[in-house]
Amino acid sequence: MLKCQAGCDTRDIIARVGLKPRDLFYDSQEKPQEKRRIVATYDYPGGVQKIRYSDKSFSWRQPDGKGGWIYSRKGIKPSLYISGELSDGIAVVEGEKDADNLHRLGWDAVSGADGAGPGKWKQEYTEQLKGLSVCIFQDNDDVGKAYAQETAAALHNVCKSVYLFDLSKVWPDIPLHGDVSDLVEKFGDEKACEMIAQLATSTPEWEPAPPEEDPFLSCFKTLDTFDEEEATWLVPGWIPEGQITLMAADGGIGKTTLWCNLIAAISSGRRCILDPPDHTRVAQKVAFLTTEDSVRKKLKKKLRLAGANMSNVITPDFLADKDGVLRGLKFGTNEMERFIKHFRPSLCVFDPVQGFVPPDINMGSRNAMRDCMAPLISLGEETGTTFIVVCHTNKRKGAFGRDRIADSADLWDVSRSVMMAGYTEDQGIRYLSNEKNNYCELQETLLFSIDSDGQAQAEGRSWKRDREYTQESAANVSAPKREDCKDWVLHELDEAGGAMPSKDMDDKATLAGYSFRTLRRAKEDLKKTGEIKYFQTGGGKEKTWHIQKASVFTELPDDTETPWSNDLLN
Repeated sequence: MLKCQAGCDTRDIIARVGLKPRDLFYDSQEKPQEKRRIVATYDYPGGVQKIRYSDKSFSWRQPDGKGGWIYSRKGIKPSLYISGELSDGIAVVEGEKDADNLHRLGWDAVSGADGAGPGKWKQEYTEQLKGLSVCIFQDNDDVGKAYAQETAAALHNVCKSVYLFDLSKVWPDIPLHGDVSDLVEKFGDEKACEMIAQLATSTPEWEPAPPEEDPFLSCFKTLDTFDEEEATWLVPGWIPEGQITLMAADGGIGKTTLWCNLIAAISSGRRCILDPPDHTRVAQKVAFLTTEDSVRKKLKKKLRLAGANMSNVITPDFLADKDGVLRGLKFGTNEMERFIKHFRPSLCVFDPVQGFVPPDINMGSRNAMRDCMAPLISLGEETGTTFIVVCHTNKRKGAFGRDRIADSADLWDVSRSVMMAGYTEDQGIRYLSNEKNNYCELQETLLFSIDSDGQAQAEGRSWKRDREYTQESAANVSAPKREDCKDWVLHELDEAGGAMPSKDMDDKATLAGYSFRTLRRAKEDLKKTGEIKYFQTGGGKEKTWHIQKASVFTELPDDTETPWSNDLLN
């Protein structure tokens, strides 16, 4: 009779579960089980009867046409149990017993054939009650409440009116599973009638709950619900608030210098190089993320010299990230969203864009880049953060504007303002051109230089654009002229004894008819081939760069005797 897989015997098992050996055997002296008997019959239309037995089970029978019964539900059409008549103000309850109790109190009442539960209210029931006023009594449990709501929804707009009675409104202490029959038993017929009458006068007509709002469809609105707003600017005319601005240039032009100037000004509440003369601002929190320059070795000093309020400037410390938690700081990630929403900087710079594009995104894929960058737009709208995305330009001959954007021209499309920087033909003068502007007319091109402290200095304005400057460069920088300029540089160094200040070289080149760009390219070629080198003398404002012919100077061995000694130095 009992089996333990661990090998325990029967006595151990029954002792563990609190039994005795005699509990395992039938006692012939016990009273035999009572035979099941019928305790109630419920008459349904067509002579059909539902039978309730003493053991609380049910069965169905239908006339066989010969005066007898067929004990089967097969072929019986669904129908309500009707206690009384189908009349206005009819009560709908869960079971036949409840219907009979209400009818005894003077109500016409009906119930479904199978009690409560999902799908147990039939369409045939709805048809039977069509056009009548109904009152639904819900049982006090989750199944009963859900069934009552399902019934009300089925009868809504089919019946004249629908009311849903909650017995707990008049019987606060109603037990779990309590129903109208329990109410009658608890309070008696007269009191129960008073309580039901109270429900009838205080219960409003049932209305379906409003449908849950579809989060997708709710995003679509008619224009009359939108506020009409003017564009606001972080930098007037150049950088719109809460939007993406693209800054693009070749390497070495001064992109970092420019955005450091912006960050310093905004963090300290001062004018930046792009501001009109009368512009004022309050100090605000700013952020930058860069994967190129060292914060400790370069950028902190650069920002300090630019006048930044260091306590208002936020940047991640990639060096301190021993666990790699900052690797997920990419466009479109939860980490990026958390960073922006937590600090809510007025400006956030990404330099360069490639450092913050997820590794699985192909920058040449327009759709992929749009999806990658799109979250910045919604983040900017929500937090008020303005984004400057820095990227390199390509080397395509004759390209300008949008065609010069490296890796992904889609960056141009997603940005509301685009700034492109490069060299002019004037010595030491660079330009920053407003190439795209969605919210106002294009601004005049800024001309600027970079001083000995690495800071941007305004040098004027121009209506030339990136196109004109790149075309001038293409026209002026021809290979033969560059080769001629290279020979000229080496000749001038020979005449100067092998070295001279870089500025002196630049001035002589202008007098000789060489453009600044041609000279720069010539010097770049000579440096790459090792024919010239640069060195620096002085410091601070006295710092001077020199250019020297590499072959003029020869490094001596460490043990070479020199005309001075440690004694003399001491």
